[in-house]
Amino acid sequence: MNARRHSDPLATGTSAADAAARSNANGDLDDATRTLVAITHGLKSAYEALEQRAQRVEAELERTNRELAAILEALPTGVIVRDGRGTVVRSNRAATELLGATHESLTASEALAALENAPGATVPVTVTGSDGEPVERRLHSRAANVIGQAGEPIGTLVIVDDRTELDALTERLLVQDKMAALGTLAAGIAHEIRNPLNAIGGFAGLLEKRLDEPTAVRWAGLIGQGSREIESIVTGLVTMAGGESVVATTVSAHELVEAAVDRVLAHTDGASAWSIERDVRVDTLEGDEVKLRQALRNLVDNALVAQPDGGRIVVRVAPASDGSDAVDISVDDDGPGVPAELRKRVLEPFYTSRAEGTGLGLALTHTIVQLHGGSLSIKDASSPLTGARFSLRIPNSPTGR
Repeated sequence: MNARRHSDPLATGTSAADAAARSNANGDLDDATRTLVAITHGLKSAYEALEQRAQRVEAELERTNRELAAILEALPTGVIVRDGRGTVVRSNRAATELLGATHESLTASEALAALENAPGATVPVTVTGSDGEPVERRLHSRAANVIGQAGEPIGTLVIVDDRTELDALTERLLVQDKMAALGTLAAGIAHEIRNPLNAIGGFAGLLEKRLDEPTAVRWAGLIGQGSREIESIVTGLVTMAGGESVVATTVSAHELVEAAVDRVLAHTDGASAWSIERDVRVDTLEGDEVKLRQALRNLVDNALVAQPDGGRIVVRVAPASDGSDAVDISVDDDGPGVPAELRKRVLEPFYTSRAEGTGLGLALTHTIVQLHGGSLSIKDASSPLTGARFSLRIPNSPTGR
Protein backbone atom coordinates (compact mmCIF):
# COMPACT_ATOMS: atom_id res chain seq x y z
CA MET A 1 0.00 0.00 0.00
CA ASN A 2 1.13 3.40 -0.76
CA ALA A 3 1.57 5.60 2.19
CA ARG A 4 -0.65 8.74 2.06
CA ARG A 5 1.06 12.04 2.43
CA HIS A 6 -0.61 14.32 4.86
CA SER A 7 -0.11 18.15 4.73
CA ASP A 8 0.52 20.15 7.81
CA PRO A 9 -2.60 22.21 8.48
CA LEU A 10 -0.57 24.85 10.30
CA ALA A 11 1.87 25.24 7.43
CA THR A 12 -0.95 25.42 4.94
CA GLY A 13 -2.65 28.17 6.91
CA THR A 14 0.56 30.15 7.16
CA SER A 15 1.16 30.03 3.42
CA ALA A 16 -2.35 31.22 2.72
CA ALA A 17 -1.94 34.04 5.15
CA ASP A 18 1.35 35.04 3.56
CA ALA A 19 -0.21 34.97 0.14
CA ALA A 20 -3.10 37.06 1.32
CA ALA A 21 -0.70 39.48 2.97
CA ARG A 22 1.34 39.72 -0.18
CA SER A 23 -1.79 40.25 -2.19
CA ASN A 24 -2.93 43.00 0.17
CA ALA A 25 0.53 44.59 0.11
CA ASN A 26 0.56 44.52 -3.65
CA GLY A 27 -2.87 46.06 -3.69
CA ASP A 28 -1.81 48.78 -1.28
CA LEU A 29 1.28 49.45 -3.39
CA ASP A 30 -0.82 49.69 -6.51
CA ASP A 31 -3.18 52.05 -4.74
CA ALA A 32 -0.27 54.14 -3.51
CA THR A 33 1.24 54.17 -6.98
CA ARG A 34 -2.03 55.21 -8.53
CA THR A 35 -2.43 57.89 -5.87
CA LEU A 36 1.12 59.11 -6.44
CA VAL A 37 0.56 59.19 -10.18
CA ALA A 38 -2.67 61.09 -9.68
CA ILE A 39 -0.95 63.55 -7.35
CA THR A 40 1.92 63.92 -9.83
CA HIS A 41 -0.50 64.59 -12.65
CA GLY A 42 -2.36 67.05 -10.44
CA LEU A 43 0.84 68.83 -9.47
CA LYS A 44 1.95 68.93 -13.09
CA SER A 45 -1.39 70.35 -14.19
CA ALA A 46 -1.33 72.87 -11.35
CA TYR A 47 2.25 73.87 -12.25
CA GLU A 48 1.36 74.23 -15.91
CA ALA A 49 -1.70 76.30 -15.02
CA LEU A 50 0.41 78.41 -12.66
CA GLU A 51 3.07 78.83 -15.32
CA GLN A 52 0.47 79.89 -17.89
CA ARG A 53 -1.01 82.31 -15.39
CA ALA A 54 2.45 83.72 -14.65
CA GLN A 55 3.03 84.16 -18.38
CA ARG A 56 -0.30 85.95 -18.74
CA VAL A 57 0.51 88.18 -15.76
CA GLU A 58 3.98 88.88 -17.17
CA ALA A 59 2.52 89.69 -20.60
CA GLU A 60 -0.11 91.93 -19.00
CA LEU A 61 2.56 93.63 -16.91
CA GLU A 62 4.73 94.15 -20.00
CA ARG A 63 1.76 95.57 -21.92
CA THR A 64 0.92 97.88 -19.02
CA ASN A 65 4.54 99.04 -18.81
CA ARG A 66 4.55 99.78 -22.55
CA GLU A 67 1.32 101.75 -22.24
CA LEU A 68 2.64 103.68 -19.24
CA ALA A 69 5.90 104.39 -21.09
CA ALA A 70 3.94 105.58 -24.14
CA ILE A 71 1.76 107.82 -21.95
CA LEU A 72 4.86 109.17 -20.20
CA GLU A 73 6.50 109.95 -23.55
CA ALA A 74 3.34 111.63 -24.85
CA LEU A 75 3.04 114.00 -21.90
CA PRO A 76 3.83 117.64 -22.76
CA THR A 77 5.10 118.01 -19.19
CA GLY A 78 8.62 116.95 -18.34
CA VAL A 79 8.90 114.04 -15.89
CA ILE A 80 12.22 113.20 -14.20
CA VAL A 81 12.97 110.61 -11.51
CA ARG A 82 16.14 110.69 -9.42
CA ASP A 83 17.18 107.75 -7.25
CA GLY A 84 18.43 108.07 -3.68
CA ARG A 85 21.93 108.92 -4.91
CA GLY A 86 20.67 111.76 -7.09
CA THR A 87 21.16 109.96 -10.41
CA VAL A 88 18.43 110.48 -13.01
CA VAL A 89 17.04 107.01 -13.67
CA ARG A 90 13.95 107.93 -15.67
CA SER A 91 12.93 110.83 -17.90
CA ASN A 92 10.54 111.43 -20.75
CA ARG A 93 11.05 113.16 -24.09
CA ALA A 94 9.45 116.42 -22.92
CA ALA A 95 11.97 116.67 -20.07
CA THR A 96 15.00 116.27 -22.34
CA GLU A 97 13.59 118.71 -24.92
CA LEU A 98 12.66 121.38 -22.36
CA LEU A 99 16.06 121.17 -20.68
CA GLY A 100 18.02 120.80 -23.92
CA ALA A 101 19.79 117.65 -22.74
CA THR A 102 19.98 113.92 -23.26
CA HIS A 103 18.78 111.45 -20.64
CA GLU A 104 22.38 110.62 -19.78
CA SER A 105 23.34 114.27 -19.24
CA LEU A 106 20.31 115.23 -17.13
CA THR A 107 21.99 114.22 -13.88
CA ALA A 108 24.56 117.01 -14.29
CA SER A 109 22.22 119.50 -16.02
CA GLU A 110 22.71 123.06 -14.74
CA ALA A 111 19.21 124.01 -15.88
CA LEU A 112 17.68 121.14 -13.89
CA ALA A 113 19.76 122.09 -10.84
CA ALA A 114 18.52 125.70 -11.12
CA LEU A 115 14.92 124.47 -11.17
CA GLU A 116 15.41 122.16 -8.20
CA ASN A 117 17.00 125.00 -6.23
CA ALA A 118 13.86 127.11 -6.73
CA PRO A 119 10.91 124.71 -6.32
CA GLY A 120 7.56 126.24 -7.19
CA ALA A 121 9.14 129.24 -8.91
CA THR A 122 9.40 130.09 -12.61
CA VAL A 123 13.07 130.16 -13.58
CA PRO A 124 14.53 131.67 -16.79
CA VAL A 125 17.03 129.25 -18.33
CA THR A 126 19.04 129.14 -21.53
CA VAL A 127 19.25 125.67 -23.09
CA THR A 128 20.42 124.20 -26.37
CA GLY A 129 17.62 123.77 -28.90
CA SER A 130 17.20 120.93 -31.39
CA ASP A 131 19.04 123.02 -34.00
CA GLY A 132 22.02 123.54 -31.70
CA GLU A 133 21.19 127.20 -31.08
CA PRO A 134 20.64 128.63 -27.57
CA VAL A 135 16.98 128.91 -26.60
CA GLU A 136 15.62 131.00 -23.74
CA ARG A 137 12.81 129.38 -21.77
CA ARG A 138 10.90 130.06 -18.58
CA LEU A 139 10.42 126.78 -16.72
CA HIS A 140 8.46 125.91 -13.60
CA SER A 141 9.09 122.79 -11.51
CA ARG A 142 7.48 120.81 -8.71
CA ALA A 143 9.10 118.01 -6.73
CA ALA A 144 7.89 115.14 -4.54
CA ASN A 145 9.56 112.27 -2.71
CA VAL A 146 9.24 108.74 -4.09
CA ILE A 147 8.33 106.51 -1.12
CA GLY A 148 9.43 102.87 -0.84
CA GLN A 149 7.43 99.93 0.57
CA ALA A 150 8.84 100.49 4.05
CA GLY A 151 7.76 104.13 3.97
CA GLU A 152 11.23 105.55 3.45
CA PRO A 153 12.09 108.03 0.64
CA ILE A 154 13.94 106.25 -2.16
CA GLY A 155 14.12 109.03 -4.73
CA THR A 156 12.65 112.27 -6.08
CA LEU A 157 10.05 112.94 -8.75
CA VAL A 158 10.45 116.27 -10.59
CA ILE A 159 7.72 117.71 -12.84
CA VAL A 160 8.80 120.44 -15.29
CA ASP A 161 6.36 122.78 -17.08
CA ASP A 162 7.17 125.25 -19.85
CA ARG A 163 5.76 128.65 -18.87
CA THR A 164 7.40 130.57 -21.73
CA GLU A 165 4.24 131.10 -23.80
CA LEU A 166 2.08 131.69 -20.73
CA ASP A 167 4.45 134.34 -19.39
CA ALA A 168 4.71 135.91 -22.84
CA LEU A 169 0.91 136.04 -23.08
CA THR A 170 0.71 137.60 -19.62
CA GLU A 171 3.27 140.21 -20.62
CA ARG A 172 1.38 140.95 -23.83
CA LEU A 173 -1.83 141.43 -21.86
CA LEU A 174 -0.05 143.85 -19.54
CA VAL A 175 1.31 145.73 -22.55
CA GLN A 176 -2.17 145.82 -24.06
CA ASP A 177 -3.51 147.32 -20.84
CA LYS A 178 -0.80 149.97 -21.01
CA MET A 179 -1.58 150.58 -24.67
CA ALA A 180 -5.27 150.95 -23.90
CA ALA A 181 -4.48 153.62 -21.33
CA LEU A 182 -2.03 155.21 -23.75
CA GLY A 183 -4.65 155.12 -26.49
CA THR A 184 -7.12 157.00 -24.33
CA LEU A 185 -4.47 159.62 -23.63
CA ALA A 186 -3.29 159.83 -27.24
CA ALA A 187 -6.79 160.12 -28.65
CA GLY A 188 -7.54 162.93 -26.24
CA ILE A 189 -4.45 165.00 -26.92
CA ALA A 190 -3.62 164.26 -30.57
CA HIS A 191 -6.16 166.64 -32.06
CA GLU A 192 -5.55 169.34 -29.45
CA ILE A 193 -1.78 169.22 -29.91
CA ARG A 194 -1.58 168.90 -33.68
CA ASN A 195 -3.45 172.11 -34.46
CA PRO A 196 -1.14 174.43 -32.49
CA LEU A 197 1.86 172.38 -33.62
CA ASN A 198 1.01 173.01 -37.25
CA ALA A 199 0.79 176.72 -36.52
CA ILE A 200 4.12 176.72 -34.67
CA GLY A 201 5.84 174.80 -37.45
CA GLY A 202 4.35 176.97 -40.17
CA PHE A 203 5.28 180.27 -38.57
CA ALA A 204 8.76 178.96 -37.70
CA GLY A 205 9.26 178.19 -41.39
CA LEU A 206 8.15 181.70 -42.38
CA LEU A 207 10.48 183.28 -39.83
CA GLU A 208 13.38 181.17 -41.05
CA LYS A 209 12.85 182.49 -44.59
CA ARG A 210 12.37 186.15 -43.68
CA LEU A 211 14.94 186.69 -40.95
CA ASP A 212 18.41 187.87 -41.91
CA GLU A 213 20.30 187.58 -38.63
CA PRO A 214 22.01 184.12 -38.57
CA THR A 215 21.29 183.40 -34.92
CA ALA A 216 17.61 184.20 -35.32
CA VAL A 217 17.44 182.02 -38.42
CA ARG A 218 18.99 179.14 -36.48
CA TRP A 219 16.53 179.64 -33.62
CA ALA A 220 13.61 179.61 -36.02
CA GLY A 221 14.97 176.40 -37.52
CA LEU A 222 15.20 174.82 -34.07
CA ILE A 223 11.59 175.80 -33.36
CA GLY A 224 10.48 174.10 -36.57
CA GLN A 225 12.58 171.02 -35.80
CA GLY A 226 11.11 170.81 -32.30
CA SER A 227 7.56 171.03 -33.62
CA ARG A 228 8.27 168.24 -36.10
CA GLU A 229 9.70 166.06 -33.33
CA ILE A 230 6.59 166.61 -31.22
CA GLU A 231 4.42 165.75 -34.23
CA SER A 232 6.44 162.54 -34.67
CA ILE A 233 5.92 161.65 -31.00
CA VAL A 234 2.17 162.23 -31.24
CA THR A 235 1.97 160.12 -34.40
CA GLY A 236 3.93 157.37 -32.67
CA LEU A 237 1.61 157.44 -29.68
CA VAL A 238 -1.44 157.15 -31.91
CA THR A 239 0.15 154.27 -33.83
CA MET A 240 1.12 152.37 -30.67
CA ALA A 241 -2.33 152.92 -29.22
CA GLY A 242 -3.86 151.16 -32.21
CA GLY A 243 -5.23 154.25 -33.83
CA GLU A 244 -3.77 153.45 -37.25
CA SER A 245 -3.91 150.47 -39.59
CA VAL A 246 -1.68 148.94 -42.25
CA VAL A 247 -2.14 150.09 -45.84
CA ALA A 248 -0.33 147.28 -47.63
CA THR A 249 1.29 147.67 -51.03
CA THR A 250 4.05 145.83 -52.88
CA VAL A 251 7.34 147.32 -51.68
CA SER A 252 10.90 146.73 -52.87
CA ALA A 253 12.68 145.36 -49.80
CA HIS A 254 16.08 146.65 -50.92
CA GLU A 255 14.85 150.15 -51.77
CA LEU A 256 13.09 150.25 -48.41
CA VAL A 257 16.35 149.55 -46.59
CA GLU A 258 18.40 151.94 -48.71
CA ALA A 259 15.91 154.77 -48.16
CA ALA A 260 15.98 154.24 -44.39
CA VAL A 261 19.79 154.19 -44.27
CA ASP A 262 20.12 157.24 -46.55
CA ARG A 263 17.64 159.20 -44.44
CA VAL A 264 19.62 158.57 -41.24
CA LEU A 265 23.03 159.08 -42.86
CA ALA A 266 21.93 162.50 -44.08
CA HIS A 267 21.86 163.65 -40.44
CA THR A 268 25.11 162.06 -39.21
CA ASP A 269 28.78 162.98 -39.22
CA GLY A 270 29.78 159.81 -41.07
CA ALA A 271 31.80 158.35 -38.18
CA SER A 272 30.28 154.88 -38.65
CA ALA A 273 30.97 152.55 -41.57
CA TRP A 274 27.87 151.11 -43.22
CA SER A 275 27.25 148.08 -45.38
CA ILE A 276 24.06 146.55 -46.78
CA GLU A 277 24.02 142.82 -47.57
CA ARG A 278 21.32 141.87 -50.05
CA ASP A 279 20.05 138.36 -50.76
CA VAL A 280 19.07 137.92 -54.40
CA ARG A 281 16.25 135.59 -53.35
CA VAL A 282 14.43 138.56 -51.83
CA ASP A 283 12.78 141.05 -54.15
CA THR A 284 9.59 142.56 -52.77
CA LEU A 285 7.37 142.29 -49.73
CA GLU A 286 3.81 143.26 -48.90
CA GLY A 287 3.50 146.00 -46.31
CA ASP A 288 2.83 149.61 -45.43
CA GLU A 289 5.80 151.40 -46.98
CA VAL A 290 5.55 154.54 -44.83
CA LYS A 291 5.34 152.63 -41.55
CA LEU A 292 8.02 150.09 -42.48
CA ARG A 293 10.37 152.88 -43.51
CA GLN A 294 9.78 154.55 -40.16
CA ALA A 295 10.44 151.27 -38.32
CA LEU A 296 13.72 150.73 -40.18
CA ARG A 297 14.82 154.33 -39.61
CA ASN A 298 14.33 153.77 -35.90
CA LEU A 299 16.50 150.64 -35.96
CA VAL A 300 19.22 152.28 -38.02
CA ASP A 301 19.19 155.37 -35.79
CA ASN A 302 19.31 153.14 -32.71
CA ALA A 303 22.40 151.37 -34.08
CA LEU A 304 24.04 154.72 -34.75
CA VAL A 305 23.33 156.02 -31.25
CA ALA A 306 24.69 152.78 -29.74
CA GLN A 307 28.19 153.61 -31.05
CA PRO A 308 28.74 157.38 -30.70
CA ASP A 309 32.47 156.99 -31.36
CA GLY A 310 31.88 155.21 -34.64
CA GLY A 311 32.10 151.60 -35.71
CA ARG A 312 30.62 149.26 -38.27
CA ILE A 313 26.91 148.76 -38.93
CA VAL A 314 25.61 145.96 -41.17
CA VAL A 315 22.06 145.82 -42.54
CA ARG A 316 20.97 142.48 -44.01
CA VAL A 317 17.97 141.54 -46.13
CA ALA A 318 17.30 137.80 -46.47
CA PRO A 319 14.50 135.22 -46.68
CA ALA A 320 13.08 134.21 -43.30
CA SER A 321 15.25 131.60 -41.60
CA ASP A 322 12.16 129.56 -40.62
CA GLY A 323 11.44 128.69 -44.26
CA SER A 324 8.27 130.80 -44.49
CA ASP A 325 7.60 133.41 -47.18
CA ALA A 326 8.48 136.21 -44.74
CA VAL A 327 11.45 138.56 -45.12
CA ASP A 328 14.10 139.08 -42.42
CA ILE A 329 15.70 142.52 -42.14
CA SER A 330 18.40 142.80 -39.48
CA VAL A 331 20.64 145.60 -38.23
CA ASP A 332 23.92 144.68 -36.49
CA ASP A 333 26.00 147.28 -34.67
CA ASP A 334 29.35 147.51 -32.91
CA GLY A 335 28.01 149.03 -29.70
CA PRO A 336 27.88 147.56 -26.18
CA GLY A 337 24.95 145.25 -27.01
CA VAL A 338 21.74 144.69 -25.06
CA PRO A 339 21.87 142.46 -21.94
CA ALA A 340 19.54 139.46 -22.13
CA GLU A 341 17.53 140.64 -19.13
CA LEU A 342 16.73 143.96 -20.86
CA ARG A 343 15.82 142.68 -24.33
CA LYS A 344 12.11 142.67 -23.63
CA ARG A 345 12.07 145.83 -21.59
CA VAL A 346 13.74 147.99 -24.25
CA LEU A 347 10.66 147.39 -26.43
CA GLU A 348 8.33 148.90 -23.83
CA PRO A 349 7.05 152.45 -24.37
CA PHE A 350 9.03 155.19 -22.59
CA TYR A 351 11.91 152.90 -21.57
CA THR A 352 15.25 154.47 -22.47
CA SER A 353 18.82 154.41 -21.21
CA ARG A 354 19.61 157.81 -22.75
CA ALA A 355 18.91 161.09 -21.02
CA GLU A 356 17.83 162.70 -24.30
CA GLY A 357 15.76 159.72 -25.48
CA THR A 358 11.96 159.47 -25.46
CA GLY A 359 11.78 155.68 -25.19
CA LEU A 360 9.37 155.51 -28.12
CA GLY A 361 11.57 154.54 -31.09
CA LEU A 362 11.94 150.80 -30.49
CA ALA A 363 8.45 150.55 -28.98
CA LEU A 364 7.01 152.15 -32.12
CA THR A 365 9.04 149.82 -34.35
CA HIS A 366 7.76 146.85 -32.37
CA THR A 367 4.17 148.05 -32.77
CA ILE A 368 4.56 148.59 -36.52
CA VAL A 369 5.94 145.08 -36.98
CA GLN A 370 3.08 143.63 -34.93
CA LEU A 371 0.59 145.55 -37.08
CA HIS A 372 2.09 143.63 -40.02
CA GLY A 373 1.75 140.31 -38.17
CA GLY A 374 5.53 140.09 -37.81
CA SER A 375 8.04 140.05 -34.98
CA LEU A 376 11.05 141.96 -33.64
CA SER A 377 13.85 140.04 -31.95
CA ILE A 378 17.07 141.12 -30.25
CA LYS A 379 20.23 138.99 -30.19
CA ASP A 380 23.98 139.41 -30.09
CA ALA A 381 25.47 140.74 -33.31
CA SER A 382 27.26 138.33 -35.62
CA SER A 383 31.04 138.19 -35.32
CA PRO A 384 33.18 140.23 -35.79
CA LEU A 385 30.69 142.84 -34.56
CA THR A 386 30.31 142.98 -30.80
CA GLY A 387 27.02 144.82 -30.33
CA ALA A 388 23.39 143.87 -30.82
CA ARG A 389 21.31 142.54 -33.69
CA PHE A 390 17.76 143.84 -34.12
CA SER A 391 15.82 141.65 -36.57
CA LEU A 392 12.47 142.38 -38.19
CA ARG A 393 10.48 139.50 -39.66
CA ILE A 394 7.81 140.80 -42.04
CA PRO A 395 5.29 138.28 -43.46
CA ASN A 396 4.41 138.71 -47.11
CA SER A 397 0.73 138.67 -46.17
CA PRO A 398 0.43 141.32 -43.42
CA THR A 399 -2.52 141.19 -41.05
CA GLY A 400 -3.51 144.83 -40.91
CA ARG A 401 -5.88 146.05 -38.26
